[in-house]
Order: sequence, then structure tokens, then C-alpha cells
Amino acid sequence: MFFMSLSSVVSANSCVVLLYHRFSDTTPKSTSVSPQLFEQHLQYLQDNDFKVLQLNTMLKYLDNDNLPNKCVVLTADDAYQSIAKNAYPLLKKYQMPMSVFVSTEPVDKKYPAMMTWQQMRGMQGNIMQFYNHTMTHPHLLDLNETQIKAQITQTQNRLNQELNQRNKIFAYPYGEASVAILEQVKKMGYMAFGQHSGVVSKSSNRQNLPRFPMAAHYAKMTSFKTKVNALPIPIKAQSINPIFTQNPPILVLEFIKPLNKHQKANLNCFANGGVNMLWQGTKSVAITAKKPLTHRRSKYNCTLPSKQKGRYHWHSIQWINPNIKE
Repeated sequence: MFFMSLSSVVSANSCVVLLYHRFSDTTPKSTSVSPQLFEQHLQYLQDNDFKVLQLNTMLKYLDNDNLPNKCVVLTADDAYQSIAKNAYPLLKKYQMPMSVFVSTEPVDKKYPAMMTWQQMRGMQGNIMQFYNHTMTHPHLLDLNETQIKAQITQTQNRLNQELNQRNKIFAYPYGEASVAILEQVKKMGYMAFGQHSGVVSKSSNRQNLPRFPMAAHYAKMTSFKTKVNALPIPIKAQSINPIFTQNPPILVLEFIKPLNKHQKANLNCFANGGVNMLWQGTKSVAITAKKPLTHRRSKYNCTLPSKQKGRYHWHSIQWINPNIKE
């Protein structure tokens, strides 16, 4: 009964945000979805009565505790031409909105792989919206506070000039941010998105909202269905520094209500090489990868079955080691 009552609560004010980059059969698979598969995504959302909201609408509903059940938001980073060529016609066909996060310098320099301002003006409206993704797509962890402010503010100025876009919504390049950067973005008045899996809910950090990456095998229909039906894990809001000092880092989850033996046994967490899980009573668990993290960006993912058929509670954190260069 715990999960049945809980699922009805969390699903009533949560939303799955999806992250795409390219829509093409010829671009790198690690950041691409084929147009055919993308149409299958949209068809599934339509056939199963998902509420596909504009990003700014979702954020307003979130703050008002008014998100609908089966809420989904579509986003894409970097403003590649394949968005205009292959995604936009399908979005129009299904009448579903998408928000695109734009790095403005490649657009201003007229890189052929990127959309133009003229194209964006032609698409902007109910179907397509454009938001801030910095000027040059840097690793923000390599910049100081003044440089980060310039990256974000100058991009916002260009969006205002070219598209009359004034909403302060931001996405971190590579999903990378420190606690100091999260706080700076908050002081600048932005809501912001990372690139870690999970479901947006009332307890989510407004400066590090999760998105499910959609590319390669992660975008196949089986995986897609699991993710768009996901629910937030019922844990207390937490402030975690993604820049870890202990390797492997420890993630502690504190549940809103105690878990029974069966529920504890069905909490599954994943990291490269597996994880150790140390329970502290029935409301808290410490999760640690079995091996040190060796990549610049690594993730812990946790899932928990809900009583709603085919729906899992999902939580993730992206850990970052800025000492590893790309």
C-alpha cells in the first residue's frame, strides 16, 4: 500500500524531460536518434495519452503543484541542422513542442552544422522554443565566475536580440556544474538542466533538473517506454556536490517513509563495476561504486518498482572529476 499511495502522489506532480541532440542516421550514434525512431517516440506518446508540455509551461506547473499525470517535455541541445530538417516536421505532424538549448557563437559564425537565426525565427512558436546553452559550449568548471557570467549573459542577450526570448532557462554544457556554479546560476535568476537521468519533481533542485538522454541504445523503444513512464524516487530533497573528493563517492538516499524488507530488496542501483549498498535502518541507504570512477563523468542510477504496471521510480546523479580532461 505504501508504493500504491506514494505513486499516486508523486505521479500527480512530476514530469519526464527527454534530452536529444541530433536527428540523423549519419551523425555519431552516441548523440543521435534516427528520424524513424524519433517518430516512433512521438507516436507512442500520442497513442498512450501522454501530456507533452512546453518546457516553460512545465516549470510553471511544477511550482504550482499542478503537473498532469504522464507529463513529458522534449528538449534538444546545441541547435543542430537536423533539428530543423528532421525533427521539426515530425513535431509539427504530431503537434508536440520541443525546447532547444542554443550555443550562440557557432550560430553567429554560421557553422554549417548549426541552425541559423533565420531558421529559428521561422520555427519559433508553439512547437519550437529556444533557450540558453552558453556562447561557446565550454566546460564551465574550467572557467571563473566572471567568465561563466559572460557566457550566460551574452548568450541571453543574443537570444533576446534575435528571438525576443527572455525566459531565463539554461542547460549546462555536458551537464557539468559545481555547487558554486549552481548557486551562481540561481543568483542570476535561471532555472537550469543537467544531463543526468531522473524525473523532475517538487523536490528537484531547480538549478540541476534531470533529463533522460536519448541516443544510441538508450533511445530504443524498450528503454524509451521505461523512461517516459518513470516516477521520482520518494526521497527527501538533497544537496549533493557532484565534484567528488572521495573516489568512489558515496550517495546517501533518505526516503520519505520507511521501506519494508521487500521494498529494500527491490531497490536497484547501478554504476560501472557495480555498487555496494549499506542500509541505515529502513529510511536511509548509502550507495558506493565497487571500483573507483575513472571517467570525467560517471553516474549512479537507482530504480525502484512502483505499484503502477510498467512504471519505475528513478533517481540518478552525475559525478564529475574535473581533473580528467576531454
